Amino acid sequence: MSRNDDRYKKKEQLENQAHNLHFALISHIARNILPGGYWRKNIASHQDKSTLHLTFDDGPYPETTPALLDLLDEFGVKATFFFIGKHIRLHPDLALQVLERGHDIGNHSMTHRLMLTLSKAEIEREIDDTNALITDISGYKSRLFRPPYGLLDNRTARMLQNRRMVRVYWGAMASDFKPIGTDKVVERILQQIKNENLIVLHEGGNKIAGQTLASTRRILQITLDKGYRFEPII
Repeated sequence: MSRNDDRYKKKEQLENQAHNLHFALISHIARNILPGGYWRKNIASHQDKSTLHLTFDDGPYPETTPALLDLLDEFGVKATFFFIGKHIRLHPDLALQVLERGHDIGNHSMTHRLMLTLSKAEIEREIDDTNALITDISGYKSRLFRPPYGLLDNRTARMLQNRRMVRVYWGAMASDFKPIGTDKVVERILQQIKNENLIVLHEGGNKIAGQTLASTRRILQITLDKGYRFEPII
């Protein structure tokens, strides 16, 4: 390895460490101030640290969703897809395929707006319109809600409770909604699952599609080889 390669590797390691420390701090603060919801433990079985939950945000996308389904089948893993309503409207067939292949769909709002800035009526529409789309397409009633940007307040929490929906936050995050490269995504996730069992990856168009698919493959290969197992959130 040349000196330039060595310096680049050290720089990347420092960037990953800084990223993970940043998210660890944010997560610690958020757990103490946000309304209660799912963070770490499997709600149903309270499994140990060898249990992971794999989630994908922001789909469905034709560039990623079908290939992810094939990849998950290849590894025998089930995941939860947190879909945005306006994307479901564009690609209802992909949402249906997710359920037909044995995975879960969570509600990630209709338009991916920050819930804290919305009126009560707007929040209700973000939740209910997306739920209605999922049900109209498949007959399935979603039980999970992940707020855009991970943030919600007591108004949204009460609405979700009234709808018997579980609030799902985040765990291992890589900022992979940006094209940061497969190596960074994988390294960040693998470091964080030592303390977090909820993996959050992102779907997207051509800008990040290849990164998402390559990262998912490598994360599955490594975690399964290490004896981790994947289970549904609920």
